[in-house]
Amino acid sequence: MTKWLFLVVSGLWLISAQGQKGDVLGQVREDFQRIKGKEDIEQLNKIAVDDSDAVANTIRAYQGAATCMMAEYVFSPIKKLQYFNDGKKSLERSIKNDKSVETIYCRLLIQLNVPGFLNYHDEIKGDIDFFKAELPKAKIDAAYKEIMIKNLVTLSKKEDIKQSLLNIDLEGND
Repeated sequence: MTKWLFLVVSGLWLISAQGQKGDVLGQVREDFQRIKGKEDIEQLNKIAVDDSDAVANTIRAYQGAATCMMAEYVFSPIKKLQYFNDGKKSLERSIKNDKSVETIYCRLLIQLNVPGFLNYHDEIKGDIDFFKAELPKAKIDAAYKEIMIKNLVTLSKKEDIKQSLLNIDLEGND
């Protein structure tokens, strides 16, 4: 009886732990979308990332983008540049490790929002092409896909980019 109870409890714990592991990315996505200030970014960047977790790279991409965003909330130009460069380095490392819809989404958010003098715009066209091609088949909730598109459209200053993003067929039909 004790052995059976142990197996049931262990099995439930394992199922719960797996569910929580998957929820970390969901929580990061939610927290990222709700960033309103420095404290929100600091909280997001405190989330521990387990390297053995399949979503670790994606979480690091969100944290890198959030670090870039921290530049908005500091006064010193030196600190602004430091946050931007640290976040960009982390984001680029994530993309190099695993180029995915979400890592590219994070880079696009930053590229479409940074001032021109930072010279972080070279990948926009390629990133949009990748994003458009891969988003329909990505294993991401449809509602979150729509949020991603809406955010990119909102940040884009060019009408052709906006239209291109708005014309993404999330069903993957031609």
